[in-house]
Amino acid sequence: MIKGMGWLLLLTLLFSVDVTAQSKIDSLIFNGQYLSAYEYVNNVDSLSIDMALKKVDIAINYHLNCQYFREFSFVNLRKGESLSNLRLKAGYGATPIKFDVDSFLQRLHSDYPTDHRVSKVLGDFYNKVYYDFGDSWGERSEVLLEKSNSYYLQAFENGVYDYYSLYALGYYQSLNENYFDAQRWLLKSLKLKPDEDLTNYSLAVTYLFDGLPQKGIRYAERAYELYSDSLSKSDAARITGILHLKTQQLNEAKVFFEKANELHPQYRPNQMYLLKVATELGDDSLSVKLAKEVLMAEKYSPELAEEMNSLFLQVDKIEWLCQVYDEVLEIYSADSEVCGNIRFHYGKLLYKNGQKREARKMVKQSRKDFEMVFESNHQVFDAIEQTLARIK
Repeated sequence: MIKGMGWLLLLTLLFSVDVTAQSKIDSLIFNGQYLSAYEYVNNVDSLSIDMALKKVDIAINYHLNCQYFREFSFVNLRKGESLSNLRLKAGYGATPIKFDVDSFLQRLHSDYPTDHRVSKVLGDFYNKVYYDFGDSWGERSEVLLEKSNSYYLQAFENGVYDYYSLYALGYYQSLNENYFDAQRWLLKSLKLKPDEDLTNYSLAVTYLFDGLPQKGIRYAERAYELYSDSLSKSDAARITGILHLKTQQLNEAKVFFEKANELHPQYRPNQMYLLKVATELGDDSLSVKLAKEVLMAEKYSPELAEEMNSLFLQVDKIEWLCQVYDEVLEIYSADSEVCGNIRFHYGKLLYKNGQKREARKMVKQSRKDFEMVFESNHQVFDAIEQTLARIK
C-alpha cells in the first residue's frame, strides 16, 4: 500500500503525464494535425477529466465533417490547406469515428458532479446543436435551448462561465421576452468582452423591445461600428435608426437609415424606414423618390400599396403619394395588373381623404384593369365590390 509521500509522488507523476499529453495535443492542433490529435487522445487508456474535455473540444471544433455530433471524420492538414476551406468543399477525411458526444458528456457529468466545467461544456454543446441542427438532431429546438440554458446557469452559479455563456443566457431570456433579465446577462457578457458585436446588437434590440430606446442607442451604434460584413452592419444601422426614431431624433435616424440602405440596397425594411423618416421630416422630394422606387420594385404587391397608404395618411401628405401613383401608372400604362393594383389602392386612399366621387371612379377603373387579366371568379373582384359598397 502506498502511503504518505507515496501518494503525493504518484499524483505528481500522473499530473506530469497529463500535462505532457495535453501539450502534445495542443501542438498537434496548432499545426493542423487534427486527425493525429484526436487519435492521440482517443488512445489514452484512462482519461482524466481534462483530457476528456479536450477530446470533446477536438471533436466539436476540429472535425472535417460529422453526423449530428455522433460520428466524426478528421484530417491532417497539408501545407497551405485550411479546415474552413476543406469544409466548404465538402471533403472527407479518414474513416469516420463513432463518438456520441451527448452520452459521453452526460457520463462525465455524472462521474464528476462537482466539476462545473462539464456543466459549462454541456451548455456549449446543446447551444451548438441548437444552431447547427435544430429539430433535425432528434429533440425539439426549444428543448435544446432549455437544456443549454440550464447547464449554463448551473455552471455560472458555481463560478464557471465565459462571455458567450453569459450572452446565451441573455439570448434565452430575450426569446422569452424577459427583457430585464436578458439585459442583466448581456451586460455581464459585455464586461468580459466589450467589443463583441453580437452582444452589443442584441442588447440594443432588448432595449428597443423593452420600450427603452434611449438606453439602446449606444449599443446599437457600437454594434454598427464593430460589424464588418455589410448585411450585419446594415441591420445594426437600421436598429440604430429605429432607436433614434423612437426618441424623436429624426435627423440622426435618417443618417442611419441612409447608411443601412447604402449597405443593403433595395431591401424593403431599410427603404420603408428611410421613407418613414423622410415623410416625418417633410422631405417631399426624397419621399416621392423612395416611394416610387419601392413601389416599382414590388408593383404587384397589394400589401405594399396598403402600407404606403397608411404611412402617408399618418403624416397627412397624401398628395405626395398621389404623385407617386400617377407617375407609376404612366410608366406601367401597358401592364393591366399593375394599373389595377395601383388604382384600387389609389381609390382607397382618396376615399380616406374624403374624395368619394374620385375614389369610386378610381376603383371602378381598377376593375376594368383586372378584367383584362383575371377570370371573373378571381377574389380581387370580391374585394372591389366590397370597397365600392363602402364608398357611397
